Amino acid sequence: MKRFFIGILSIFFVAGVLAQPKVSLDSDNHDFGTFEEEVGSVSHTFKIINSGTEPLVISNVRTTCGCTASQYTREPIAPNDSGFVKVTYNPKGRPGRFSKPVYVTTNAPGDRITLRIQGVVIGSKSRSEINPYRIGNLSLRSLHIPLFDIPKGTIKEGQLSVRNEGKTDLIPIFKNIPSHISIEMIPAVLHPDEEGVIKIYYNPDAIDDWGFRRDDFKVEIKGESASTFNLITVSANLLDNFGILSPEQIQKAGHIALSSEVVDFGVIKGNKLQKQTIEITNTGDTDLLIRKVVNGNRTLKLKLKRSTIKPGQSTQLIIEVDPSIARTNLLNCRLMIISNDPQKPSVPIRVLGSFE
Repeated sequence: MKRFFIGILSIFFVAGVLAQPKVSLDSDNHDFGTFEEEVGSVSHTFKIINSGTEPLVISNVRTTCGCTASQYTREPIAPNDSGFVKVTYNPKGRPGRFSKPVYVTTNAPGDRITLRIQGVVIGSKSRSEINPYRIGNLSLRSLHIPLFDIPKGTIKEGQLSVRNEGKTDLIPIFKNIPSHISIEMIPAVLHPDEEGVIKIYYNPDAIDDWGFRRDDFKVEIKGESASTFNLITVSANLLDNFGILSPEQIQKAGHIALSSEVVDFGVIKGNKLQKQTIEITNTGDTDLLIRKVVNGNRTLKLKLKRSTIKPGQSTQLIIEVDPSIARTNLLNCRLMIISNDPQKPSVPIRVLGSFE
């Protein structure tokens, strides 16, 4: 008899466990994509399905900020029936990417449900403010693509956002492309009011140069006359690939030390050439390689006596000023020494003086 009652209780217990509501979702995430702030509030309705055997009750829906509001089914949802949770996002004053969770509490066993809405809001700036530059009917976000540091042995990608402001299809054409840069238009044909990107691929090994450099290429529109202002500038800083070195290799690498990081010529009278010298010493355990000394001032001439410096040894950088070609009375510029020192790959030298 005792076993009979235990069996009956077990049946009721199992039946109680099986007879319960269960939440099923078509999707727990919705992406609104990219839309402008002026569109106003956007909404999405999530379908909540009761795949259990007892009525499902949504007891609470909680959002995480005032920008997100919700509505939901208040009455019990019968088995095999469905309800909803409607989520509304207000983009006003909130430009940029957003991702907002929405927490749904029900009488179904288990943890609360997390829904999510996301998207990108374009601020209320006018289109001309977002893409202020024009080449024909092609509007551009900028005329400069900065790539910053690029290690040798790698390919660096960059891109520039553009839009077709015309009423017919537009095909950008690229000319005078440097040999170490490849360019791709995505998509190749821009339909009216369509956005795209000019994508570039920069190969630092295809050019024998180091340090900061600028390159240009031209953008023309197929079937249109070439615009006067159609140059896109690409800037990059070419360095050794220190990412492949182990901590021990970095420690034992060549390390650069300068006798001074400031060279002051004082007052320079007349047109007589003036010279000063900087000592460059290798304080590391392997060869220090001076890749390049970057100089953007026409009045300066540089002479590096030796580009490879053995451990413990030094070389000289001779800095010569030619006052006869100075364009201003003030000398205030920066040289940049590029080396294979992983701790100081770029070391600046400030050069000062004045002409009378």
